[in-house]
Amino acid sequence: MATHIIHPRQFLEPENLDAFLERGWRPTGQSIYTSDYLRTDDDELHGCLQIRLPLKNFSFKKRHRKLLRKNKKRFRVQHQRARQPDEELLRVNRLYMAEHPDKTREDLEYNVFSDTGQQVLDTRVLRIYEGERLVAFSYFDVGRRVMYTKAGIYDPAYSSASLGLYTMLLEVEMSLHLGLSHYYPGYYSPTFPAFDYKLRLGAMEYRDIPTGTWRPHSIGSGHDPADPLVINRQRLQEAQQALTEVGVRAQFREYPSFTGRFRPVQQGENVMLDAPQLLLIGRPLPLEFYFVLTYDNEAQRYRYDVVRTANLYDMRVQVLSKGGTPRFTTPVVVHNRIVESDSLPLIVQKVCERVEGSSKP
Repeated sequence: MATHIIHPRQFLEPENLDAFLERGWRPTGQSIYTSDYLRTDDDELHGCLQIRLPLKNFSFKKRHRKLLRKNKKRFRVQHQRARQPDEELLRVNRLYMAEHPDKTREDLEYNVFSDTGQQVLDTRVLRIYEGERLVAFSYFDVGRRVMYTKAGIYDPAYSSASLGLYTMLLEVEMSLHLGLSHYYPGYYSPTFPAFDYKLRLGAMEYRDIPTGTWRPHSIGSGHDPADPLVINRQRLQEAQQALTEVGVRAQFREYPSFTGRFRPVQQGENVMLDAPQLLLIGRPLPLEFYFVLTYDNEAQRYRYDVVRTANLYDMRVQVLSKGGTPRFTTPVVVHNRIVESDSLPLIVQKVCERVEGSSKP
């Protein structure tokens, strides 16, 4: 499945964090989530791939060693278990947010405590000082054999010192000192370059979604990993063509409201539709029900569902993407799964059967 989030209610043992990261999950605050897709602040959709840096036989690039030497002469470093953010952390965060409002949060405690005030991950904070003045900091989580970095914040007045990169290099250095096997910098997107800097740390691996295996990632090799969103669109377009050939109306739509799956689900609630794109089959049913066809990249299976409108309103969603692709703008929940299969002919058969007799869900 593409998008899930869980909220641990007790401390997550270090080896369990290792296992989550190995399987493609990653921390956000004190929760653990997975998603193969990214919805940006301007309401555009992108595929994303989880990456990690193997530390066995790792050595820093020459320019990174130079930056470490230079900054260690100028700045001093502290690291400790993360606690309630103090005023010096909040001050640097405000300065950073003024220039990069989409790259941090005002509520820094989100990184440290859950909604119930618990700290379920071994979250630590690294602080960079010039003299007595805090100029940068980062939050990271430590497992048994891995480290995950989740926030790097710096005073923009010190941008020439590359403090964002510097905190990551210090985290990698710390990981090596602790004898860890991997450093996880999160994900990058093949079509959204804001995260490309992560790939420059060293010889990364990426997680192949269909197989769940980690493979070497080579920059500019001509063998870059496939974009999950592109693959998803291609499979739906194949289904759209097959349905059109048998006379079934199938309209392609982006579905940005898949991010609704990050909201807490109350007991007894239907599950939000898990897909960034869909085919709207036939015409709407009574009482705001719809037939939709989606594709799961990980399971490599189509899903033909009856969905109904959720009791939600997506305040951010735009009717069209910037490229002019129509959107399905109504958040929906899965009411009934008609069929799930990796066989497109079977899917087409079931769609035809259901559409012909579609008077009620």
